[in-house]
Amino acid sequence: MRVVMAAACPYPTTQGTQVAIRGLTRAMVERGHEVHVVAYHFGEDLPSVGEILHRTPPLSGYRKLRAGPAWSKPVLDGLLLATLLRVVRRVRPDLIHAHNYEAPLAAYAVRVITGVPVLYNSHNLMQDELHRYFERPWARAIARGGARLLDGSVPRAADRVVVLSEAAVEAHVARGVRRDRIDVLPPGIHPDEFPDEPSPQGAPTVLYMGNPDAYQDLPILFEAFARVAEAQPDARLRFVSSADLGPTRAVAVRCGVPADRAEFLTEPRWDRVRALAQAAHVAAIPRTVCRGFPIKLLNGMALGLPTVACRGGGPLIEDGVTGLLVDDGDVAGFAEALSSLLADPARAHRMGKQARSSVLASETWAHRAPDLERIWGDVAAIAACTG
Repeated sequence: MRVVMAAACPYPTTQGTQVAIRGLTRAMVERGHEVHVVAYHFGEDLPSVGEILHRTPPLSGYRKLRAGPAWSKPVLDGLLLATLLRVVRRVRPDLIHAHNYEAPLAAYAVRVITGVPVLYNSHNLMQDELHRYFERPWARAIARGGARLLDGSVPRAADRVVVLSEAAVEAHVARGVRRDRIDVLPPGIHPDEFPDEPSPQGAPTVLYMGNPDAYQDLPILFEAFARVAEAQPDARLRFVSSADLGPTRAVAVRCGVPADRAEFLTEPRWDRVRALAQAAHVAAIPRTVCRGFPIKLLNGMALGLPTVACRGGGPLIEDGVTGLLVDDGDVAGFAEALSSLLADPARAHRMGKQARSSVLASETWAHRAPDLERIWGDVAAIAACTG
C-alpha cells in the first residue's frame, strides 16, 4: 500500500509521539509498504527508517521540539496543509494516516479536495493535557473549552480511529465516536534498538526519561524522591530529556530534592539516553492520567528496568512482577515503592529482567504490524466503495 503519514510536529525526534510514528513507519516499510511522512520543517539528526520524508517550508525562528501551544502554530499548520495537499495529489495514496489533532484537521481538508480517506491516530485527549500548559485561571478555562471542542469533533470526523489503550476507547465513545469505528493499537518496540541487558552502576539511582511537561505530574516524583533521599543518603535521581531542563530543576528543588542528589541531563541522542538509562536501577513514571500510552514505559521495560508508576501511567506493569504500582497521587506510596526497590537490588533485578522478557516477547512492532495492515486495508476500502 501507499500511505501518507501526517504529523503536525518536528520529525524525527526522540519524543514520545514521534518515536511511535517512526517505529510504526519502520515496521510497515519493512513489510513492503510505501510510507510518506509529512511533517514540520525540522527534526533531530536520526537515521531514516525507509520513509519518504516531506517537510513543510521553513518558518524562520521556529525550532521548538516540545509539544504544546505556540503563537506560530496556525502558520505551521497552514504550511502543513499546503504540503500535505501537494504530496497527496502527487503520490495518490490509499489513505492518510494522521496523528494527534492538527494533522487530522489538515487531512480532513485534503479529503474534501481529493477524496482520500483519513485514519485518525489518537495519542491523547486534549481534556487531559491542554489546560496544563497554562498557569492563569482564565487561560486554563479557555483551554478546557477548546479541549472539549477538539475532543468532541476531531475523532468523529475520521473514517476510522486508532487509539492506544482501552481507556481511550471509552473516552471517544462518550464523545460520539461509534465503537465499531475504533481500533486499539498500542505502540511497540523494535528489539534491535534494545540490544543490551541493564548494567546498574554507582549509587542507587532513580531514572526519569522523557518530556517535562506539566501533565507528567512530576511533583509527585520529586516530592517522593525527597523522602527517599532523607531515608537513603546514597540515593540519586537522574532526569534525562531532550528538552531544556532548567525550569524542571527549579521545580525539583522547590519540592525538596537536594540539588547535590539529582542530575538533569539534556540529551537528544538515543544511544546516549539508552546508556544513561541502563546504568540506573529503577525507572519512575508519576503520571496519573494517560489515555494514550507512555513510550517511556515501553523503553524502560525493554531496557530491563523495574518501573514504579502511578496506576494511571503504568498500563503494562504487572504489579509486583515487572514493577510496582501505586495509587494516583500517592506521594508516600511512591516514595515507599522506590525505596523498597533501591534497598533490594536482587528483587529489582528480577523485576527488570521479567519486564524486559515480557516486552521483547509480545510488545513489538512485528506483533502490531499485521493489525495495522488490516486497519489500513479497511480504511482504503472506504475510498474504493465510494469512488
